[in-house]
Amino acid sequence: MSTSPRFHPADGRPRYVGPATVAFPDGCEVPVTVSLVLRYDPSRTDNRESDRDSTWAGSVTLVDESSDVDLFDAAPGVLRMPDGRESEFMATGGPRTSGCSGLGPAPFVDEDGGSA
Repeated sequence: MSTSPRFHPADGRPRYVGPATVAFPDGCEVPVTVSLVLRYDPSRTDNRESDRDSTWAGSVTLVDESSDVDLFDAAPGVLRMPDGRESEFMATGGPRTSGCSGLGPAPFVDEDGGSA
């Protein structure tokens, strides 16, 4: 699956749509497709530094729909991108498709605020 354009034309926020892996607390790892967005705007001067680590979110969908894994059990889970970068997240639903809320720096955004 290919990734989406670097920026969504409507709002300019860094996004990632594509493959990833979820690692569960018990060590289980499953392939997923994600759609993620950075809500923190690195170009604004009024951001709080704490926002940098807590403002990415999106959706996670299991690639294997027949899997007996429940995404809600990723509490917290680790989202690993194809390039190896990772960050913790909380699943906000489940079992096959879930919303997610990031815990820590967005694993799909470079330090300068651009999408990888």
